[in-house]
Amino acid sequence: MHDRQIMGLTATFVAVAEMGSFKRAAEAIGRSPSAVTAQINQLEEILQVRLIVRTTRRIRLTAAGEQFLERGRRLLNETERLIRDFRGHAAEFSGKVVVSVSPTVAVSLIPKVLGTLGQEHPEVKIALMEGLRDDVFSAVETGKVDFGIGPYLDVPQALSFEPMFNQLFRLILPEKHPVARRGYAEPADLKELDLLCPSPGATARNVIEELAAEAGFEVVPRYETLQYPTLYALVAGGLGATVMPVVDPNFLLASRLVAVPFHGRKAYRKIGVIQRRGEPLSPASRLLIRTVREIALRYREQFHLEV
Repeated sequence: MHDRQIMGLTATFVAVAEMGSFKRAAEAIGRSPSAVTAQINQLEEILQVRLIVRTTRRIRLTAAGEQFLERGRRLLNETERLIRDFRGHAAEFSGKVVVSVSPTVAVSLIPKVLGTLGQEHPEVKIALMEGLRDDVFSAVETGKVDFGIGPYLDVPQALSFEPMFNQLFRLILPEKHPVARRGYAEPADLKELDLLCPSPGATARNVIEELAAEAGFEVVPRYETLQYPTLYALVAGGLGATVMPVVDPNFLLASRLVAVPFHGRKAYRKIGVIQRRGEPLSPASRLLIRTVREIALRYREQFHLEV
């Protein structure tokens, strides 16, 4: 069998393992689910070992699959770096990037972004500064950071905002709540709930107020707080419900909370790159932005994104 074919089968297996789904892997690599299944079967036949255990609802890796995933990733990354190095582009992606990131992006996508960059471009160093609207604007304007990423599209004159993806909002409530059992929410449902809201002026608060205005009432929250982890924790404590992005699916699952979509109404905010107008970004900064886009596409279902 040709080495190129082995590399292709390995790449397909890594995609399935990382996505946790044959269907999502097929979408990511542009193949049909049946073709992906056939490639995994072919790889297992070549290796004469079971790599993946399939059930009706999920997949899991065998012990051999875990080992193959680790070595397969390393093989693919090293191959990519080898090709890039000998094309003369390795030196382009080096140095340090300082970026200001909104909290919901920092906790959801950034760990996966840094994991990918750490494997593929260890020569690039990243310094993160979490920040809300005014913090991000100030850091970018003063040159404290190279650029920012967040939902703050009303930038000052000296800055620009380039959209990357939409961050969808869901109604977050306990799994036994009647609205959760229904499977979808209406904006009017918010009037009957004890609403837990971000502080006034936050972009997430603006989304809630738009939904409330559509249903003909004014938001009067039971409790207000600045950060999403506190809102999640208050809902988990039985104190009400909130409308927020799904940035931590594991916390929702562990806390027996569900994220319910709005019926016939898409609630979202745009996430984009905030940079100094007219000032070009370094190659390493562009690499980081490109990786954020790729990770957002790869994990769009997990974090409820539109890319």
